[in-house]
Amino acid sequence: MTLLAPHLGKGHVLFVDNWYSSPMLFQHLLHQGTGACGTVRLNRRGMPTFPKKMKRGEVTFRENGTQLAVKWQDKRDVNFLTTVHPSSMAQSGRLDHFTGEPKVKPACVLDYNKKMGAVDRADMITSFVDCARKSTKWYKKLFFHLLDTAVLNVYTVHRKLSEERMPYKDFRLKLVKELIQEHPLPRRSTGGRPCVNTPLRLTGRHFPSFVPPTEAQGQSTRRHCRVCLYTTRRKRERKLTRYMCSSCDTALCPAPCFEEGCVSVFS
Repeated sequence: MTLLAPHLGKGHVLFVDNWYSSPMLFQHLLHQGTGACGTVRLNRRGMPTFPKKMKRGEVTFRENGTQLAVKWQDKRDVNFLTTVHPSSMAQSGRLDHFTGEPKVKPACVLDYNKKMGAVDRADMITSFVDCARKSTKWYKKLFFHLLDTAVLNVYTVHRKLSEERMPYKDFRLKLVKELIQEHPLPRRSTGGRPCVNTPLRLTGRHFPSFVPPTEAQGQSTRRHCRVCLYTTRRKRERKLTRYMCSSCDTALCPAPCFEEGCVSVFS
């Protein structure tokens, strides 16, 4: 009500989901000259009773003169509460896959989908790849929710500008890889065998060069290829090579180890 204070008494209609909606709230808004519509939980105080089992397509209306409660059986139960819609059905503009006839829905459902559909869809898309985790710190959950929302907004703008049909999950993975490449952080040494493939190797330009000669071997100086020694993609082997990446100070076979060691892992 604090958030709505500047907008009350102007004839607006508020659309909310079942987290907020209740007969008490909707009645209070109605007295303040503001309509309301939204999904509702049947266990809210003041909600009427409905049949527990209904066939698909069936609808039941309950009204008290100021509010209309609706239970409509679609793929699952759909429960609505509204103070601005009549108890009527309307065509959705789509055909029923089973009967081939125009599909009808309660008027409040159609209006809700039109006004609130984008919010519900955004919540649904984010829920599949939600990065939030259980935490006793409320601000952590808020931060990750805002982060998810920002990434979804970026995805929407990217699709609009590029017209590229990239799945949201693939977009997030690509975004993470590009952020790692742009802002790498060195790993703390914990002992053991060092990691061969690290994002730090992508920060510079990599070109093959000859291994510097030593007094013992001269121009025939060779070193063990690091990828061949530590790779997890194929059988490991001890292989000598005359080539190296001078910026990484790492010996690598020209092909395919040089590409695997410097580029392909995060490309």
